[in-house]
Amino acid sequence: MPTAKIVQGSGFALPGPYPLDTVRARQIVEFTLILGSLFLLDIGTTQIILWMGGVELNPLMTGIVTMPTLHLAIKSVILLAAALVAIQGERYVRGSSIYLYCILIPLYIFIVVNNLFVILPRLPL
Repeated sequence: MPTAKIVQGSGFALPGPYPLDTVRARQIVEFTLILGSLFLLDIGTTQIILWMGGVELNPLMTGIVTMPTLHLAIKSVILLAAALVAIQGERYVRGSSIYLYCILIPLYIFIVVNNLFVILPRLPL
């Protein structure tokens, strides 16, 4: 089998995983910390809503949110999975981790803000 030659400046992407550079790795860590913070805010605000007599609207999470430890464990697994997908994706397609976090972070900002809109009007003044 003939060996493949690498042509500089050809414009074609080389197949296979690339090493993860420190800039991308730091970016993934920062985005993961932001997403983790949003997960904690989601768990906290959801628990406050439940303590105030509210209900979980997500049918997949209804039984889970009643046990805060399980809720935290599941969110931790999701966070770890997102970070691993971002790392693997970044190794094959540079810049792809940004797209993953550009979907997840605004989604959880919306969820936390929605929870705050449920909590704030019910607070005693």
